[in-house]
Amino acid sequence: MLDAVLAIVRPIVECNRTQIDNGRTYLREMVFGDPAEPRHGEALAIVAQTEEAIASVLRRDERVSEGDAVTLAHIVSAVMFLSMAVSVNITLSVEEIVQDIRDQVSLLLPR
Repeated sequence: MLDAVLAIVRPIVECNRTQIDNGRTYLREMVFGDPAEPRHGEALAIVAQTEEAIASVLRRDERVSEGDAVTLAHIVSAVMFLSMAVSVNITLSVEEIVQDIRDQVSLLLPR
């Protein structure tokens, strides 16, 4: 399950790290930007689609209820965005960011 979740997360991290400053600015705008701005809505739609894809993976495990899958997907999304955005991670590579996300998410998922 963890590998499947990270298969969804990795391309997002790769895209975000292509231009780190722009990626961090994009994330900041997603959180604090004007929700009436059309691009902001598009960004939030991408987040919702990503969370649904993650929840879909989590639902494959019978130990994860529907509600838990949605909540866990939201938490995974938050972990991913924070790992990409925080200043202390600005010099980390894609591999290091993905490993940071893996370390955190692995504690959330059923074993």
